Amino acid sequence: MAKTQKNPHHYITILCGGTGPRLWPLSRASHPKQFLKLFGKTSLLRQTLQRSQKIVPNKNIFITTNKKYLSLIKKELPKSIPVKNILAEPQKKNTLMAMLFTSFRIKQLDPNAVITFFPSDHFIDKIDKFVKNIKECAQIAIDSNSIVIIGIKPTRPDPSYGYVITKKFFSEKVKPVNSFIEKPDPVKAQKLIKKKNTYWNSGIYTFTPKTLFEEIEKYQPQYSFNLIKVDVDKAYKQCPKLSIDVGISQNSKKLKLIPADFAWSDIGEWETIFNQSIKDKEDNAKLDKDTTFLTIDSQGCLLKSDKNKLIGLVGIKDIAVIDTKDALLICDLKKALNVRDLVGKIVSTKKTINYFLNKK
Repeated sequence: MAKTQKNPHHYITILCGGTGPRLWPLSRASHPKQFLKLFGKTSLLRQTLQRSQKIVPNKNIFITTNKKYLSLIKKELPKSIPVKNILAEPQKKNTLMAMLFTSFRIKQLDPNAVITFFPSDHFIDKIDKFVKNIKECAQIAIDSNSIVIIGIKPTRPDPSYGYVITKKFFSEKVKPVNSFIEKPDPVKAQKLIKKKNTYWNSGIYTFTPKTLFEEIEKYQPQYSFNLIKVDVDKAYKQCPKLSIDVGISQNSKKLKLIPADFAWSDIGEWETIFNQSIKDKEDNAKLDKDTTFLTIDSQGCLLKSDKNKLIGLVGIKDIAVIDTKDALLICDLKKALNVRDLVGKIVSTKKTINYFLNKK
């Protein structure tokens, strides 16, 4: 496949501020999932950086993050990407403020910029097709003053995703969006996936700063452009916590969607990691080479043991056993989303709070 030229005005920003509570006990607030080596020898963040380098010049790759992750990010950053491209938010205020803050910074550098925002913790395969899709998104965003989403065909009625409904019977690759429904309840999600024109939101957004500013001014005017120019800390204190999905995508008439040509998975919980893992003849998977386990009549399990510890399973099916030095999770893989609720309990009492907030 011939390499296509990199657009000097195309920028990629990796959003790297999440804590990953659904992947507890491996993911902790001080060392969240984007820094974990879950697939291969490099972290999810490093893999995201490597994909970005195939799309835009190194100087056009930025990372927007929380101040407390600066040292971790610097360890992951290739020498070819400037350290000054790490943008530290003063507070964690979800994706809309992170995108606004980043878009202002990049527009100051390049008034003709178009920006693609990547989550830092996704699994992507068929990289050539991924690169092609992202470059297509950038050109569409420039040509049509649109917010462009990469859409994923749903495989199950998962209420943890945003659902994008495109216009019916629209055969072109670039699809106008009729509606965007963020995290519907399970009953509604079940109805939505029966429609051929329904997609999951991958969380990969592309737009020009101008388009984002126009949509924020229209739908979320409490986000002050003038204030963020002169006092970032004050702007962050005043703005509400809001995702771009809720704040803009559910309202905007400028959304367009490209169906993904590549393989994608949101590494959100233990079940998705199990689905991407190599299985043995009994359909069991281990998370790393140090994990040791033996089974009798046990299938469909994801296993992670601490060093020098053996996991034994007898008559067990479809669970995750994630063992670390200070914590053990035993979880029904079909209910892995509820690990987030467990973390809510962990941080609610002084006795257990450090098992998520401070421990690595």
